[in-house]
Amino acid sequence: MDNQAYIIDCEHNRGKRLEEEKCKPLPHNFEEAITLTGVGWFHYKLLLICGLCFMAVMVEIMGVSLIMNQMECDLKPTLEQQGILASAGFLGVVLSSHAMGFLADTWGRVVTLRYAVVLSVICSTISGFSVNIWMLIVFRFMTGFFISGCQACVFSLCGEFHGNGSRVRHVTLLSGFMCVAMMFAPSMAIGILPLQIHMFGMHISSWRILLIGDVSVSVLALVGLFIIPETPKYDLIQGKDELALETMRKMFAQNTGRPSSEFPVHRLILQSGKSGASLSNVHGFCDAVRLIWSQTVPLFYRSRVFHTLNICLIQFLIYGMAQGIFMWFPTILDVMGSRENGDSLMCTVLQSLPPANTTDVVGMEHEEICHIDVDVSTYELMVTIGGCFTVIFVIFAYTIDYIGKRNLIMGWMALTIISLVALHWVQIFVLVVICLTVTMAIGNCGGLVSTVAMEFYPTNINAMGMCFIMMVGRLGAVVGSNVLGRLFFSNCDTVLWALLALVILMSVMAFFLPEQRRKLSSLSTELPVSAAVTAPTTPILSVLSSSK
Repeated sequence: MDNQAYIIDCEHNRGKRLEEEKCKPLPHNFEEAITLTGVGWFHYKLLLICGLCFMAVMVEIMGVSLIMNQMECDLKPTLEQQGILASAGFLGVVLSSHAMGFLADTWGRVVTLRYAVVLSVICSTISGFSVNIWMLIVFRFMTGFFISGCQACVFSLCGEFHGNGSRVRHVTLLSGFMCVAMMFAPSMAIGILPLQIHMFGMHISSWRILLIGDVSVSVLALVGLFIIPETPKYDLIQGKDELALETMRKMFAQNTGRPSSEFPVHRLILQSGKSGASLSNVHGFCDAVRLIWSQTVPLFYRSRVFHTLNICLIQFLIYGMAQGIFMWFPTILDVMGSRENGDSLMCTVLQSLPPANTTDVVGMEHEEICHIDVDVSTYELMVTIGGCFTVIFVIFAYTIDYIGKRNLIMGWMALTIISLVALHWVQIFVLVVICLTVTMAIGNCGGLVSTVAMEFYPTNINAMGMCFIMMVGRLGAVVGSNVLGRLFFSNCDTVLWALLALVILMSVMAFFLPEQRRKLSSLSTELPVSAAVTAPTTPILSVLSSSK
């Protein structure tokens, strides 16, 4: 018996009931209700806004690597200071991710993101006016510190507006915006860095304009965050069932074009014992520490500790490997492309270079460096690679429901293994670039692992879980960007074999990643008998049940 039939029967038999009894529509659980909102304009707008947030992280962190040579004449950095600058943004992300997850789970996803983006925009803009290298390092660190909220919170924000039928696809598409950022940032560099800018009788370095221009992505994301509501799932966990229901009505109206009054859900089931934490319970430092602890400990409950550690280690290795190669990718391409004798083994070329060739440019006259023409060919290649990665993510998004997340991850890792083996013997420059690109593209698997984690953690600790694993992932990026490149130029063959062993290890670990199972039977355990009768015929699984 559906809700409409129930209401008709209720009206027909009203005289037979006790006077105080009221006929109420049967309740729906979250998965039923969110599925009935449909997928349409609201979700496409949501995907764009969340994608801009995710892009903002990549553009802000990646932007520094694109200005390393151009800012030398202004700030006169030493080699050690350049290394610190390259890692400053990542370090900021690592140190703040845990706090961002805590705030998102207790304060709200949207509110946390709004404040985080505002503060990152301010810090990034100030960094463009840096008068010395340490000012630039400090404000790039602060930019990474605040922008980290856009890295992991957006997965929870995007996923909690979806039912099981569309969640995985949209979260995977969200990960693809990382690749769009890989096209956007080099494109901005191509358009801005070669410029000679003079304003008010002063020469303004183009790298400063680039840093300020990169803020445009964050500003667009911030505008979008002010036009979307808090997730209904978060509101429901916080006990605000009427607010959650009102949000779903608006989603229904935007997706279907029908009046919100036609939304068939009138009551939502609250799951006892699963209420979320709130900052209203914090009345001092000790309360705050206890609340943070209570949000973190569930990640390591006996039922979750294996999967949490497994996901964290995979993310650490993926981002360490991908970011370590990416940071040195332009240098490797420049070295390989400048060889007069044509095609050569990558390791032979890299290990034959004297140390000064890869590092010592600081000792040159700064006036000469300022007038060196910007070579945009490497940036153009990076745009092309970003486009290829975007296509890969679109394919992932529309095949993931059929192939499965674990199978896609292991399949790409198998391709990475082939590429790493080939790099030992391939001498043709184009093939070397392809193999190196495929190896670097293992970073795409990080988005798939994040999708697995987003489904694995229940709502009341979802943002904390996502931020924690992304924090570990970015810690891997810090290690990889500082260690991997130096080893490439001294022990290339050994590094490639070591990376091969790590990818094989990750393939085995990926086999044990948790896979969301979709069974109708699990839905009935969430509902009373009367409510279970109204369950939709399509197989859906209440994500709330995953918190058991």
